[in-house]
Amino acid sequence: MTNTTTKSVGIAGTGALGSAVARTLIKGINGYTLTCASDIKPNKNLNISYVSFTEMAQNCDLIIETLPPPIVPDLCEKVFKEDKDMIMLSACAILLFPEILERHKRVNSRILVPSGALAGIDGVTALAQMGIKNAHIASTKPPKGFSNAPYIIQNNINLNKIKEKTLLFSGNALDAAQGFPANVNVAATLSIAGIGAEKTIVEIWADPNAIGNCHEIKVEGEFSSITAKVENIPDPANPKSSMLAAQSIISLLKKLNEPLVVL
Repeated sequence: MTNTTTKSVGIAGTGALGSAVARTLIKGINGYTLTCASDIKPNKNLNISYVSFTEMAQNCDLIIETLPPPIVPDLCEKVFKEDKDMIMLSACAILLFPEILERHKRVNSRILVPSGALAGIDGVTALAQMGIKNAHIASTKPPKGFSNAPYIIQNNINLNKIKEKTLLFSGNALDAAQGFPANVNVAATLSIAGIGAEKTIVEIWADPNAIGNCHEIKVEGEFSSITAKVENIPDPANPKSSMLAAQSIISLLKKLNEPLVVL
């Protein structure tokens, strides 16, 4: 039976991704009503009221997070206090701020992490039940997609001088999250679904000839292996992200309310 209960939704962060989700909710998704949003820079093109994190957590059944990772712990504190469910797109925040999961142990609500700009996460979680031997992800974006990343600044890398496909970083998912917090939610998501951040190997490439953002994963288990490649057109409003990321949130919302679900 279809769930006929309508849930009130709040969106934390209405940049490119949050606004795309908001517009879809405003058009209508069965079982949901967009109640409010929260952002230091309200999107004047959205016909919605803006409130604080606290007020949003108090008045909404479900919170959707599309924030820069450093802001996520503050949101989580407010949401967990009200014991509300949250869809968290910034998987990097889970790696960077372990206190998020520590706080979450004291509540009964759920954190739901969508697949974002990846494919194959369902297979990875299935493979994890039998044991994963190794997991690898290679992400390639145009150089401008890495602008202002801490790793780029710390290593004094001039992205404008990159004329051919160049390896910027190779290491584990935790180090990748620290160096590229706005770019590797995909790697963080893979690590959470699989064998953890310290064992998930990440390569980050800058390619001036790349048309979009490309993510390639390879995960090997005892009896099966998974290889997936996704090529995404960057979101015009935020080249660090792919348009598929917002759609993964919309897909998750619909799955939560449908009588027949393919996971």
